[in-house]
Amino acid sequence: MWPKMKVKKEVTVAIVIGLIIALVVTGGILRARTALSKIKIPSKDAQQNRPVESGKIERKSNELFVDLTTPDNSVTTEPKLTLTGKTLPGTYIAILAEKGEYLIVPSDAGTFSQDIVLIKGANTITVTVYQNDGKKVEKTLSAVYTTAQL
Repeated sequence: MWPKMKVKKEVTVAIVIGLIIALVVTGGILRARTALSKIKIPSKDAQQNRPVESGKIERKSNELFVDLTTPDNSVTTEPKLTLTGKTLPGTYIAILAEKGEYLIVPSDAGTFSQDIVLIKGANTITVTVYQNDGKKVEKTLSAVYTTAQL
């Protein structure tokens, strides 16, 4: 027969709690790794060497559109992001962010710019342009605000 060993309740509880904490930490690391692998971080060289498109898109004068010049899936260490773009003049622009809502009008040339307050982590920003007749067009972009050194 095996010798009888007495295991105290405290030791058993400590081992179970330790295993639970280890599983939670491991699950969190795996989830973070999966989320980070889905984010495409553009290199600084790619941004500097990117060709600038000027006037390649031809539009009808009354066709509603929104072109965002702020890059999608950007990663920043700043708590604010300047959202810029172009649309038809005389429209209304609604911007919905994680930490605020903004209602602006474009300039007479159709350009607009708005500082957006970001939350730590992933931010989804939705830009909707409305005309007086009720027509609307919408674009969504993502930005990640991190306090880690890049």
